[in-house]
Amino acid sequence: MWPSFLATFSWILLFGYMIILSKSEVNYDEILHEENEKIRIERQKSIKAQWNLESNITDYNEELVTKASKEYDHFRKQQYNSIKQYLTDEHKQNMTKNQRRQFERLGFLGFSILDENEGIEFKNIQIQMEKIYSGATINTELQTNLTLEPDLTEIFATSTNESLLKDIWIKWRDVTGKKMRKHFVDYVYLGNKAAKSLGYNSIDDVWMFDWEKDSIKQEVERLLNDLMNLYEKIHAYVRFHLAQNYNQSMPNDGTIPAHLLGNMWGQTWSNLLSTIPTMQLKPNLPSLDSEINEKLQNWTVKQMFQMSEKFFNSLGMENMTRQFWEQSIIEKRNDVEMVCHASAWDMFQMHDFRIKQCTRKTLEDLVTIHHEMGHIQYYMNYENKPAVYREGANPGFHEAIGDLMSLSVITPVHLAKVGLLNRSQIEQNLDDLNLNYQLRMAMDKIAFLPFSFIIDKWRWDVFNDDKLTNHMNRHWWELRLKYQGISPPIKRSEKDFDPGSKYHIPAGVEYVRYFVSHILQFQFYKHLCQNVTKMDKLYQCDFYENKMAGKQLIEMLQKGSSDHWENILKDFIGTSEMSTDAIYEYFAPLNRTLSDFIMNNKISVGWNAKVDDYFIEEENSSGSTPSITMNIFILTLISIFIMIS
Repeated sequence: MWPSFLATFSWILLFGYMIILSKSEVNYDEILHEENEKIRIERQKSIKAQWNLESNITDYNEELVTKASKEYDHFRKQQYNSIKQYLTDEHKQNMTKNQRRQFERLGFLGFSILDENEGIEFKNIQIQMEKIYSGATINTELQTNLTLEPDLTEIFATSTNESLLKDIWIKWRDVTGKKMRKHFVDYVYLGNKAAKSLGYNSIDDVWMFDWEKDSIKQEVERLLNDLMNLYEKIHAYVRFHLAQNYNQSMPNDGTIPAHLLGNMWGQTWSNLLSTIPTMQLKPNLPSLDSEINEKLQNWTVKQMFQMSEKFFNSLGMENMTRQFWEQSIIEKRNDVEMVCHASAWDMFQMHDFRIKQCTRKTLEDLVTIHHEMGHIQYYMNYENKPAVYREGANPGFHEAIGDLMSLSVITPVHLAKVGLLNRSQIEQNLDDLNLNYQLRMAMDKIAFLPFSFIIDKWRWDVFNDDKLTNHMNRHWWELRLKYQGISPPIKRSEKDFDPGSKYHIPAGVEYVRYFVSHILQFQFYKHLCQNVTKMDKLYQCDFYENKMAGKQLIEMLQKGSSDHWENILKDFIGTSEMSTDAIYEYFAPLNRTLSDFIMNNKISVGWNAKVDDYFIEEENSSGSTPSITMNIFILTLISIFIMIS
């Protein structure tokens, strides 16, 4: 009996050893190389279809996007089934850290986890919402078929006609958000279903996968709270000047009407410095935008892009590729309907990177060009990484790189270097120009922060509370009143869907990336300015032509998402913590000046608003989920019929 037991035990040991040996002999690098190449090819097909649709919105291109999305989801399910055996602890313990990271990213299905019919429905909902948004036009008393870009954007940037601005504000929301409300409810239902299939609670949990930090939502709110003191001063300063021009339109609760801020969504306010010159801290000087916009009328749009390329090249970065210049769309095409929202594209094909932008000859769009080209530089620098690493360290990194360049580009000193400002004027009035410049930057950068937080705070709340689908618009205005101190020009109701008037809602793009980018860009800027260029005054720093700054940037960009973003952040600037310190240092002169102005003019700071004052309670028109169920049922019947026939 004893020898028999020993023999059996020996066989068990041998069998266990063979299992361990077989796992240790798996060539993980070879598998990863094959799977990364597969996903690169499939992403290429999907992105090409999306590019074709956004640059030429037709029913045919819609069908191709739906087909490509279906094929991509099918591929991802197949890929997951082929690699899930390597996601076990037994295999992971035999992998390097890099191998584990790649397998885990390949194993995350995201919304591809939906079954075929639900996946098609989910994509079609997004297509329909984007189509409503991109095809929207309005009429005024004097003009017809006005589009967002460039028509309505231009009016908001240049007009002080309060009744016209109010009319446009209302009509834009009527032809966008109001028409997609029911679609959005369906989108939430299916997106949450996908999230639950992945073991999460809601859509935002899927979005947060790339952030790799459970506390990121709380951290973002902490950062916003740190900056509210500065925001409230800017809000009070702007409200004071608006009251002098629009006294009859200003509420008594301290809020600012949303249509008076020079932007369709009240997210950036710097256009006011051109329409209300007395708002400048030094009004005797022309606004940066007015002077530069006038000079840009003598430029071509391509020259604006070449100026941006030259800036990146001066840091030692590569020029744009041949494919970039051949395939990019840098001016609005009048022969087709297209999505004008500026965007940068990695086509996942060798050297094929593109920008799509309906460019206007303005300083604002020149800044946008640098932002989008920052994305392209990121794409170019991590092009040779495995496909699963061809992303920013986190989504906010990607947005921060272009904006980092803009911080340098838009300094008065740099604008003089490139011939957009008069050098003698700079030399004579540098301190005053810098104060005006700081105010302009704050009215874009700081004013934007509560808005960028609200976009996703609102979605996080809606995704996680079924009851809010009946009160979506009310909750939207609760948040805008609370965090931004901005009110609607007329009472709203649940028949409206005002969040849908902003592109990123119908497009399903998470927005906290833009908030984080506004924090990181100042941390990046401080590091490059004080540790590389040795500039004392942060707000005057221009690292144009500084190859050392470029070298450090390139090293960071080339990593893509190959490591946790906090590690990449620490390697780049010496700390893994996000902080508002750099922002307060950058805006220190403005902060002091605003405090003095507010005290000297006895301006009250803050607001005390109630949503009930701006909202009409009535039966909502949110729709319900049965429409989804019916659509999926019909798709299922069609599939069965095809199989039978």
